[in-house]
Amino acid sequence: MEHKIGDFLTISRANIQVATIPHALLGIFLAAATLEDITTIDNLLYVILYFVLITFACNVNCLYDIDVDKHYKVSLYRGVISLGIKNVKMLTVLEEIMAIFLIFFLYISGYMVTAILSLLGLLAGLGYSAHPFRVKAKGFFSPFPTFIGLYMLPLFGGWFMVRDYLTFPFILFVVGYALMNEGFTLVNMCEDYSEDKKEGIRTWAHLFGIKNTLHIAFAFSLGGLLCIFPLADTVFSGSVGEWDMVSLFFVAIFLIALFTSVSDVWKSFRGHDLQYSSKKYARKMPLWFMATRYPLLLSALFAIL
Repeated sequence: MEHKIGDFLTISRANIQVATIPHALLGIFLAAATLEDITTIDNLLYVILYFVLITFACNVNCLYDIDVDKHYKVSLYRGVISLGIKNVKMLTVLEEIMAIFLIFFLYISGYMVTAILSLLGLLAGLGYSAHPFRVKAKGFFSPFPTFIGLYMLPLFGGWFMVRDYLTFPFILFVVGYALMNEGFTLVNMCEDYSEDKKEGIRTWAHLFGIKNTLHIAFAFSLGGLLCIFPLADTVFSGSVGEWDMVSLFFVAIFLIALFTSVSDVWKSFRGHDLQYSSKKYARKMPLWFMATRYPLLLSALFAIL
């Protein structure tokens, strides 16, 4: 049983999901005016829905990438084989049913916008990997399911759990946050250039070339700077107290982490062998995610206090 749980955690990318917690919470935290706005059962259900959706997307990806993973990401391939392809398919169906149930519950509870956005997220998770869509192999369109479905929709969904209107500072935050995360992700895309090419998967790295894609990654990563202005706006919207200073401290930590990560992205296209360089720096991607996302989350939390 322990072995099966381990396989499930492997194909669900549990090691990376730890870094995705801010996706589920940032929208809620930035929309909240008080702690009472955060601590509701409905918000808890939204967070559960988020993890069902992200787990579903990971499992579908492993299922449809099995022929690729058996050559290049062996642990994912072994996880699917150990659990059984039929069982993984059934698992994705159960996850899909659970997601639809939670989406329907949010809809009838009055969170119509969040429900619609969550449904779009479900479709993005399916369309990214599954045939006949398999957007990840569609050249120009390959980054859009992650850019929109993973890095934007969860934040908007969380926001509409608390408020029923958008603000410009929050939109600015989401755009900057999505650009930053997609910039880091593009380095990983370049890392898989040769492997994807052999398997007929066409990404931006093939469309624009590795060097140009890394240039785009660098520019996108700098978009993270847009995140600090909405947080500062929240902190300075009233009298500045001790918790606001803590919030600003985490903004400073975020900036340090952002510039350190962006510096790595810059170095990735300075070498002679760009694919080797991409592989070297892509190993740091989980660290980039953790180091930038959690200070933003903590800053948003302390801004409420």
